[in-house]
Amino acid sequence: MARKRSRRGIAWDTVLGVLFAANIFAGLYASRLTSLIKIRVEGALPEDQTRIKGILERTHSKPALQLDRLATESAILAKSEVATAEMTRNIFGRARVAVTYRQPVAAITGRKGMAMSRDGVVFQTLQPLNGLPKVLLPEFAMSPVVGVVGPWRYREIAHLASLVKPVNDRAIVEIEATKDGGLCLNIGSKFAVELGLPEALDAKVEYLSKQIENDPAILTKGQTLILISLDKASYRVGVGRKNK
Repeated sequence: MARKRSRRGIAWDTVLGVLFAANIFAGLYASRLTSLIKIRVEGALPEDQTRIKGILERTHSKPALQLDRLATESAILAKSEVATAEMTRNIFGRARVAVTYRQPVAAITGRKGMAMSRDGVVFQTLQPLNGLPKVLLPEFAMSPVVGVVGPWRYREIAHLASLVKPVNDRAIVEIEATKDGGLCLNIGSKFAVELGLPEALDAKVEYLSKQIENDPAILTKGQTLILISLDKASYRVGVGRKNK
């Protein structure tokens, strides 16, 4: 004798609960009552506040759940100087935007207002760059594509800029990147350091600092310190790299 199949009733409580929740969500999604009425911006530089304000004004007419947070953050990040942008919002008309900026460790020679950050990013800024080491790059090295596949390791250059800051306090330091990927320090007009490839930079700058500390006059002798290898450090008459 075949078994009778038991009939299960529809769980109306569950169905009604889901429909009720969906209805509430739909109402909040479309309701103008959740439109942003107050946005607090934290960390924005004075010269960037007008731009950010213009971006955020586009969000005021949209309900909170329709707001494309990622699109808003991307618009703020479009400025190369901006390092991070994070937006949070709620359904009560409140939002918060936190912005951080790249801090310059060097100025780019021949490019007004262009700087390099500690992570090697080249960006435009209105921040004062006086007193920072300078970086001289070949013209074609400024291309974004070259920056990815070329011999210049921008993070190492930025790291070098932070290392030579104490030397820069004595005389202006320019970090020169050569076509073969080598680095040279031009310190004032009477002294230079040929570093070779950007390797063992901490040790090389420490060696340089000790040389200057022991004989500060070397900065005025018209010489070049050959520091491609710490084991074979030597001096050459004349300032700069022979073959750039």
